[in-house]
Amino acid sequence: NRIVYLDCIQDPGNLGTIIRSCVAFNVDTLILSKDCVDLYNPKVIRATQGLLFHLNIVVADIEKVIPQLKDDNYVIYGTKVTHGIDLKTIEKSEKFVIIMGNEGNGISELASELCDQFIWININAQCESLNVGVATSIILYELDK
Repeated sequence: NRIVYLDCIQDPGNLGTIIRSCVAFNVDTLILSKDCVDLYNPKVIRATQGLLFHLNIVVADIEKVIPQLKDDNYVIYGTKVTHGIDLKTIEKSEKFVIIMGNEGNGISELASELCDQFIWININAQCESLNVGVATSIILYELDK
C-alpha cells in the first residue's frame, strides 16, 4: 500500500539512500523510471548497506503504472519545492504513491499531470530545496507516523 516512484533520479548515492529509507519507513514497493541510475551501479549497492534485497523494486514507465494504481484507489502525491500541501498537515491515505523527482528538475511535467495532490516540506527561506534523498526520508518518516 506504500509506493515510492522515482522520476529520473541520477545520483547513485541518492538512490541508495532512498532505498534504505524505504525499508526503514515501511514502503512496500519502489518503482524506478527507465531513465533512473542503474539499480546495480556499485555505488547504489554500497549505499544501500544490503537493504537492496529487502524491498520490492521494479522499473516501469510512469504513464503505464500510475493510471493502474489510480484504478486501484491509490492517492498519487507529487512533490514540489514551492507549491502544495504542507507535509505536516496532509491527510494520510492508507494507499499512496509518492513521486520524487530528478535532482535538478524535480518531477517531470508528465508526472505532474498524473498527481492527485502536491506536497512540500516547509523549510526556512535560506534553503531553496533539500537533496532528494533527504526529502524522501523526511516525507516517508512523516507518513509512517
